[in-house]
Amino acid sequence: MRSFHMMMLDDQSNAPRRVEFQAESPDHAFQVARNEIDGVHVELWEGEALLARMTKTADNVWKLLPSNDDVPGPGHVMPNNDSIRVELR
Repeated sequence: MRSFHMMMLDDQSNAPRRVEFQAESPDHAFQVARNEIDGVHVELWEGEALLARMTKTADNVWKLLPSNDDVPGPGHVMPNNDSIRVELR
């Protein structure tokens, strides 16, 4: 099992919330985050490596956001308007 963590920030929060989990692959993050409210911004990390940035837009619909090379490190949740839509069923 590999170690991952997500940094989550929603409109009602002033600070990101860290969620750690163990999984075979990073796609398990969608299962971990599936009960989060719409509008939550998420960064998925494996150690110090940023794997994905995403925003939940509706029930089980996520926008994958481009990763910025200038993101300073874990916990720097930054929403971005450029996105790819992913719907989980």
